[in-house]
Order: sequence, then C-alpha cells, then structure tokens
Amino acid sequence: MKKTKKIATSLDVAKLAGVSQSAVSRCFTKGASISSRTKLRVREAAKKLGYKAQSFFSNSEVEDSGLVGVILPYITNRYYPEVLTELHEALRLRGYRILLITTDDSEELDEKLIQPYLKEKLIAIITATKPTDKFVESCNDQKIQVIAYNRNFKIPTTSSVSCDHRSGGENVAKHFHQNKHKVVGLIEGMKGSFVSEERSRGFKNYIKNLKIKLFIEKGNFTYEGGYQATEKLLQIKNITAIFCADDTMAFGCLDFIKQKTKVKIPNQIEIIGYDDMLMANWASYNLTTIRQPIRQMSKLTTQLIDDYLQDPEFEAANHLIEGKFIKRKTSK
Repeated sequence: MKKTKKIATSLDVAKLAGVSQSAVSRCFTKGASISSRTKLRVREAAKKLGYKAQSFFSNSEVEDSGLVGVILPYITNRYYPEVLTELHEALRLRGYRILLITTDDSEELDEKLIQPYLKEKLIAIITATKPTDKFVESCNDQKIQVIAYNRNFKIPTTSSVSCDHRSGGENVAKHFHQNKHKVVGLIEGMKGSFVSEERSRGFKNYIKNLKIKLFIEKGNFTYEGGYQATEKLLQIKNITAIFCADDTMAFGCLDFIKQKTKVKIPNQIEIIGYDDMLMANWASYNLTTIRQPIRQMSKLTTQLIDDYLQDPEFEAANHLIEGKFIKRKTSK
C-alpha cells in the first residue's frame, strides 16, 4: 500500500528554518517586513519540504482581504504598542491590513472621524476609545463592523473583547487581605477612563467591608503621575501596600520608593501593577502585576471579524477574559 505523503505546514517550515511561525507567514505576505537572510532560509526550507504558502490559510482567507481600522489612545504609552503588535499579527495572519488611528482616551469618537477613511473601504473598526451613537450609526450604515477592544460600551450593535478588569482589581485586594495589610493605597488613572474605573471598582468593592483603610491618589496612567502619587501616599502612617491601576504608574511608584526612601520592597511595602507590560519583567522592576491576555484577545477580535464577514445575520458578541496574577519580587 502506497504511503500518503504528509502535507508540509508553516510550522514544519519554521522548525526546519529555525525561525518563528510568524516569520514564515511574513515571508509569504506581500509587503511584510522580514530580513533577506531570514527570507532565504525560509524559502529554502519551504522548497525542501514542498510547502505551498496558500496552505497556511483556510479557504475563507485571502491575502489583503480587507482593511481594518484600529483606534488606540495614547500610542506613546508602552502598553498600546504591545497591543498593536498582537493585533497586527492576528489580523495579518488572517489576511487583513491595519489602518492605525490614535486619539485621546477621554475623547469620544465623532462620526466625522470616520469620513476621511470611508474611501479606504474599511470592513471593521477596532476601538479602545468610546464612540458616539452617531459614529456607530455611520459605521452601521456603511456596513462597517465596530468592535470595542478591552472595553464594553454596551452598545447593542457593537461587539467587544475585554480583559475582566474588575476581577483583576478584586484579585489584588484579595492578595492584600490575605497578607493582612491594614492600610493600603490605590493609584488610579485619569478620571473617566473605563479601565481605571473598572479596576478600581473591583479593588474598592472587595475591601469595603473589611477592616482596611484605603487612601487614593490619581496617577493619570503616567510614570510621573505614579511617582508623585507615591510621594503623597507614603506620607500616610503605616501604609504597607499600593495597587497601581497600570504598570506605568507602578514603575514611577517603585522608582520613588527606591530613590527617595529607605522602605524595603516587598518586606515593608508591596507594590502591584496591572497589564504585565514587557518592562514589568525587567530586572530593575520585577513587578508583580495582573497580566492582560492580549494575544488571546487579539485572536478573538479577529475571529469576530471573520464571523461578521461570513454571516450576514451575525449578532454582536461580548467576550470577557480573566487576567492572570503574575507574582514577582514586589510582593510577598
């Protein structure tokens, strides 16, 4: 009986070439960024294995099948480039292209924002900034899907993919309670921020009926804000733990303590952030934090676009994903 030859996959090519699977995809994607040396290795491995690039995609996938608008606030915040990287990878692997639009986190998306991009034939908009009703209505009229990223705006025609921010805040409060902290601090983001309010609400709700004193400062999601908020909080007697509503503020918090005080971390004070940015694992910080599952969130977001395009009767869906408590050296 003749043995059936195994069809080579992109993973097989990646292993033989000694590169990542995404590098194989970039090699066969028009316009993708990849070094000539890596491209040569991938091409040689693909030829040896008899790999055909189209086998990387499902029947429904076509290269450059559509343009997706990605609206992110504060692209200078180190968290959002990490989000953009994962979103870009997930979308690109499905054949979609990205149009990046940046805004202020407290700014609502006006319908005028979309007008210049209608000629680009957008198929979907992924937004981390709240849209106005007219913006959503304009997108609906143009058959452009709207997906809220890391938020839920509770708009019936808008899907969402979000980390469970409230649960993450609760988990930090639970940790502080288990470690018997009696006086704790909370550094929030700017007023009106959905993620700051949700994370803070979860934290506050958990400790409100406990014998724990809570002191709150604003850090506005900036390093400087975290630094200055910590200076104020440490004037409070017996404070032994601080929850920062994002990692950037936590970095400022840690640096103030290290540079301006003799307080020992974590023996005398515990610091916990939120997001698990790449910097959180740097040796100079080693920050305990809540990890947002941005890769999983990006894949789910892309799947929502696929479902919308394939099913004319598609109904908006909302996904809420649990974050993970990552223990490092700033907590006991």
